[in-house]
Amino acid sequence: MPFDDDRTPVLRALEHWAAGDLERTLEEFSEDILFLINVDSHAVPFLASSLGKEDLRQRLQLIKATFHEDLFEPESIIHEADYTRVLVNVELRHRMTGERLSLRIRLRYWVDGGLIVRTEEHLDAQYVEAFQRFVLHMENAARSV
Repeated sequence: MPFDDDRTPVLRALEHWAAGDLERTLEEFSEDILFLINVDSHAVPFLASSLGKEDLRQRLQLIKATFHEDLFEPESIIHEADYTRVLVNVELRHRMTGERLSLRIRLRYWVDGGLIVRTEEHLDAQYVEAFQRFVLHMENAARSV
């Protein structure tokens, strides 16, 4: 896959997301961005893979609608030969239940033509899927009271 030596779109995207600016974050991605994630999107709808900027926008909007983001802190950023590896510590608070989700997310970004063209996100899928089942149970219990 082609790549640029200039990985600043990755750094800007991380900075904009940490600041809570979805639109400026999306400016760093190509129109046909491929964003892959290792979680079952049927089990965890807010963590679905996406193809294209509008699809990615919807997924990121769903994350923001579902959670308050209390922490988004890159722990390491390493520029490899053809991609950038990022390890991020994230702490989320579920808007409806108040339950907390703490994650270490591993990301790989490929840049071409000054934009991010591919992203792979890896996290503890079983942990996130269990969290989703738990908050669904809590939401259902709250509705039945």
